[in-house]
Amino acid sequence: MRRTVLPNGLTVVSETMASSRTFSVGVFAGVGSRHESAARHGASHFLEHVLFKGTKRRTAEQISAAVESRGGELNAYTTKEYTCFYARVLADDGDLAVDVLTDMVTASRVRSADVDAERAVILDEIAMHADDPSEVVSEQVADAVFAGSGLGQMVIGSPASIEAMSRDLVVKHWRQHYRPASMVVAAAGDVDHDRLVEQVAALDAMPVSGPGPRAVVPAPAVSQPGLVVTRRRIEQVQAVLAYPGPGLFDDRRYPSGLLAAVLGGGMASRLFVEVRERRGLTYGIDAGETTYSDAGMWSVEFACAPDRLGTILDVVAGQLDQVVEHGVTATELADAKSQMRGQTVLSYESPSSRMGRLGTSALLGDSRPLDEVLERYDAVTPDEIRLEAARLFGQRPTLGLVGPRVPAAVTRRWG
Repeated sequence: MRRTVLPNGLTVVSETMASSRTFSVGVFAGVGSRHESAARHGASHFLEHVLFKGTKRRTAEQISAAVESRGGELNAYTTKEYTCFYARVLADDGDLAVDVLTDMVTASRVRSADVDAERAVILDEIAMHADDPSEVVSEQVADAVFAGSGLGQMVIGSPASIEAMSRDLVVKHWRQHYRPASMVVAAAGDVDHDRLVEQVAALDAMPVSGPGPRAVVPAPAVSQPGLVVTRRRIEQVQAVLAYPGPGLFDDRRYPSGLLAAVLGGGMASRLFVEVRERRGLTYGIDAGETTYSDAGMWSVEFACAPDRLGTILDVVAGQLDQVVEHGVTATELADAKSQMRGQTVLSYESPSSRMGRLGTSALLGDSRPLDEVLERYDAVTPDEIRLEAARLFGQRPTLGLVGPRVPAAVTRRWG
C-alpha cells in the first residue's frame, strides 16, 4: 500500500494486488448528512446525483457510456459522514476511469434544469424509502438515539428540504465541501500509484469558495430512549431495539462486535436459536452494530405478527440479561472470533472492497491496518464481553416499531 499527500492537501492511497486484472478507484469527499444544516438537509445526496448530469466535456450519457461501454461500473453513494464516487474497470481502462471521475467532481455544469429533474427523482426515492417499513423504523430509531446530532438525519433529506433545494444552494455546498484537503482518492487492483498521483493533480484546479467545511455537532452522550411508533396498514410489526454504542475509535467496539455475533450473528446465534428455532416466533432475528467516527448503535432487529411482539421482546430481554449476569461461554467467544475474522477477510478480497476500506479509513483518519483490527478482536476476553454487555444493556433502550398496532402490554412496558 502507498500513500501520498499532495501540496494542496489531497490524499491519494492505493493498494497493488499483484494477481488482479482490474482497477477500482474512488473519489471520497468528507461530507455527508451529518454536516448539513436544516436548510441544506439532503444537499450532499442531491449533489451526488447532479454531478452525473454532465460536464463541460461530456454529456450525462457520455459520462455513463465512457465506462459502461468498456464493461465497467460507474456509481456513487452518500452516507452520513462522506460521499463517494467510484468506478470499477479492467486495468487497461484505469486512466479513463480516473479521468471521468475527476471531470465529474471538478467540472460538472450543475444546470438549473438538471437540479429540477433530479429533484423529482429524489422525491421518488424518499417515497420509496417511506414505503419500506424496515427503512422507516431504522431512521426513526437513529433519530432518537442520535437526537440533536446530524447522525440522526436521513441521508436523502426530507420532502420539504428537497422541494426547497435551489441550484445555488447545491453549488454552494459543492464549493464549500469539495476541497482537496478534505478529499481522498483511493484505488486498488492493478494500480500504478505514481500514475494515479499524476492524474488526480487535476483536482488542484477545483473552484472553491465560501467558508471551509461546517463543523459537525458531536453525537450526544445521552440519547432519547423510549418507544417510537409509526402506524402502517401492514401485516407485520417491524421492530428495532437499540442502545447507544461505541464509535470507530473506541476500544469497546471489539467486545461490542463480538457480542453482536454471539447474540444475533447468524443461524447459530442465541437469539436466532431461542426466538426462531425453539419458539417459531419470527422468520429471522439479527443483532448488529452501526459505527460512525465518534458514536455508534447496537441493535436487535426482527419482524413479527403484532400478537407475538411482547413475547419476542421478553425473550430478547432475557437473553441480554443472561449475558450481563453470566457472560458467554469459551466456545461462543471462540466461534464469534472465527466468524468475525472470516467475514472480515472475505469481505475485503476484491479490489473494490479494498478500495472502499482504503478511502474511508484515510478520510476518517483510521490508520489501523486490517491485521491489527483482527488481532484486537482476537485479544478480547470473556470478562471484556461481560463488561461491555453490562455497559450496553444497562442503558435504557430505544424501541422503534412500524406496524398496524402495538399491544397495550408493550406500550406499558416500553413507553
